[in-house]
Amino acid sequence: MGRTTSDDEIRQLLKQLSQLARALERQPQRTDEVGTIPAGLRVDAYLTDEELVFFIDLPGVERDQLKISASRDALIIEGTRARQEIKPEQTYLMAERPFGPFKRSLDLAVPVDTRNVEASLKNGLLIIRLPRMVERRGQLREIPLRVTE
Repeated sequence: MGRTTSDDEIRQLLKQLSQLARALERQPQRTDEVGTIPAGLRVDAYLTDEELVFFIDLPGVERDQLKISASRDALIIEGTRARQEIKPEQTYLMAERPFGPFKRSLDLAVPVDTRNVEASLKNGLLIIRLPRMVERRGQLREIPLRVTE
């Protein structure tokens, strides 16, 4: 017959787990490198003839915690997710939600007009719309030929 775990041992283990969760909370969360998928920062994107659209899940992120910038070939989303405070009387059983700073660079698959980007944040969903632009460089165009005498 095997040894059974007493209620006191279980309480002691839960207390140690809670202390560990509080200690981990004080450690900064590692920020993934640009271009990788940070935990909790998931993106969907689609392309139409008129625009490139990104949908980014950002639950718990407020407008003032978010910065969005665009260059000719990349869209950069960065910000901070606040961590819920762990109180001494709480015993955490799990803590999976990401927190801390994040940064994600998304490649722009087509030329876009970065002067007319629209971004909206509602109920934890960030939607970014980038109007497509006709790229002139590399485009084949016919050159009129003058006849000289």
